[in-house]
Amino acid sequence: MTIFERLLSRPVYFAILVALVAFVIYLQTLAPSVDWIDAGELATVCTTLGIAHPTGYPLFTLIGWIFAHLPIAGSAILHLNIMAAFFTALGAGGIVFLATELFQYWMPERIGIKEKRVESKGASTKNKSRRLMENTNKGSLNKATSFTLRPLPLAILAASASGVAAAFSATWWDQSTSIEVYPVHLCMVPIVLTFFLRMLRQEEDENVARDGKLFALTLGLSFANHMTTILIAPATLYMFFARYGFAGSAWRRIIKLAPFFIIGLAVYIYLPIRSAMYPIMDWGHPTTWGAFLRHVTGGQYKIWMFSGSGAAAKQWAYFWSRVPKEFTILGAIIALAGVWQMFMSASVRRTHILAFTLLLFFGCLLYSINYDIHDIDSYFLLAYLAISLWIGAGAIAIARYASTIKKEYVLAAIVILLGTIEIAGNYKDVDESGNYMVEDYTKNVLTNLPPNAIIFSTQWDFWVSGAFYFQLVEHLRPDVLVIDKAMLRDRPWYYAELIKRAPTVFGKVKPEMDNFLHYLWAFDRGEPFNEGAIAPAYEQFTSALVERNLDRPIFITQEMVDERDDLFAPHMKVVPGGIAYRLVPRDTTFDILAPKIRWRDKSYRKRDYYTDDSRLLQAIPMVSYAQTRLQHGDKESAKQFLDAALRLTPDLDANIEELSDRDKSIAIAANEKFTQIQALRKQLGQ
Repeated sequence: MTIFERLLSRPVYFAILVALVAFVIYLQTLAPSVDWIDAGELATVCTTLGIAHPTGYPLFTLIGWIFAHLPIAGSAILHLNIMAAFFTALGAGGIVFLATELFQYWMPERIGIKEKRVESKGASTKNKSRRLMENTNKGSLNKATSFTLRPLPLAILAASASGVAAAFSATWWDQSTSIEVYPVHLCMVPIVLTFFLRMLRQEEDENVARDGKLFALTLGLSFANHMTTILIAPATLYMFFARYGFAGSAWRRIIKLAPFFIIGLAVYIYLPIRSAMYPIMDWGHPTTWGAFLRHVTGGQYKIWMFSGSGAAAKQWAYFWSRVPKEFTILGAIIALAGVWQMFMSASVRRTHILAFTLLLFFGCLLYSINYDIHDIDSYFLLAYLAISLWIGAGAIAIARYASTIKKEYVLAAIVILLGTIEIAGNYKDVDESGNYMVEDYTKNVLTNLPPNAIIFSTQWDFWVSGAFYFQLVEHLRPDVLVIDKAMLRDRPWYYAELIKRAPTVFGKVKPEMDNFLHYLWAFDRGEPFNEGAIAPAYEQFTSALVERNLDRPIFITQEMVDERDDLFAPHMKVVPGGIAYRLVPRDTTFDILAPKIRWRDKSYRKRDYYTDDSRLLQAIPMVSYAQTRLQHGDKESAKQFLDAALRLTPDLDANIEELSDRDKSIAIAANEKFTQIQALRKQLGQ
């Protein structure tokens, strides 16, 4: 037996190979520090065993704590980014197992009557396979055709095509670059579906055996990591009831599976137990039953769900525009061939493989397009998993037409070709190895603020989340109080966190704070309250919070100037203050040293919403201060601040037309603004 033949004897070998290759390549594109959006908060939660934002993600948190404290070199955030690469690679290996199960046992080959008669002479093994398929398809065969199990080597190679297609598709690969909850999710879902299909294939009626128990247990664990596991429900319910029917035995099987599911789901007990210990990060403080339910159901995010047909149409169009870029044109074409191949396959145990994968695909897509957020891509991951299964089936369809070449060689060539093309097509877009932007932005803000400053911001995605990590884990500038103004407005649990960090600041405004919290808690719990009183209470509280703490320098960031909240400290004046704007009782100016800007972007010139906006949000306040200094005749200070702003200049020569519509407008705005800054600086001379 050759090495190639030995590898094809069991799917575990190719699963390990796909995962290992993916992991090695993922390490080349790994982010070296904190990434955008929730990475800073999640890294803090894992490192300190805290409570993450809804839905809590307890399994992810516990696994993350282990990785954060591994006795290896590097910071906690680097350990956690490696964890993301590790589990994303395992997920690609898991797809090999899942697809092998599908292609070998649930997608049998059709054989014509004449071909069947020829093969009947001496082909005892194939006859057994054929009889097995015929026995499991009673009533589904017509008189002109018969069916046979696909040989294991072909199923494994086709499954490897699915694993490789998923591993190096853009969004799947992107999950490997930095800490998020999705890498563990990508690992769990293929495992759950594999045990589910093995249960359906091997276990009859209500006789629950090993695969059924493992399916229920891993399903519960998957829910304990991410609640979007529910998106596999349409596909699994179809397969379950098509296989077992609606008889009493099917319902008894569900009852017998329930305890194992509950054991996996019980990881959620971590949330109230740990929250009762008041950890450093304690989002939502889910110690009561009501708070726990609101947290695990993600109630606070429902405002972005099903917000209208406009959002759904936009996300629907965006998804379909992404598919050729995710898998390259070659992958998309092979996927179409795979849909046809699945359609032409036999029904097995009253189920059909195409229906199963279509329900995975549309169960995900029709839910996700109703989520009106910018970073929607990760919500499409289950749909991309389904496409990867179609790609494997398409590889089978192509190999069927190979008459002079062994099908194994054709499939192996498809795996290598598809992987090579996807890596070449997506590497540049997913490469985060030079991305220090969140770290640099966070440190630019914190290190350039005066001692004991208070800064209000709504820039969670850009640096506020990162500030949690750098302040609470790496202990950078703990004297600066960072307040997320959006959470101050509508997250009552957040006040306990702020009081822990700055008891003196909030002790000065206790009556106004308690009055506002009275209404805010009622709003958060869905209880009746005086709706006309909440806005005045918020205005009184924020006014007192700023005005009674003017012994500390108080700042706001650019977006709060662009869209001023009339209820937030309305009597205070906003004046340029360097990296941010200062709140003061009257118009005045400040003499500020030029900020020391740290911006390591020479190997990371990516243009998108996050990179361009992070440049603008830092540069514009410095330009505003430079213009103020020019009005006072201080040309030298103006030059210094303009030079600091120009350090953030994007790649003005980048082809903006290649960007998505979502990124193009902000890129155009960035180009215009930095061109203006360059022109102003040139006017001032050397």
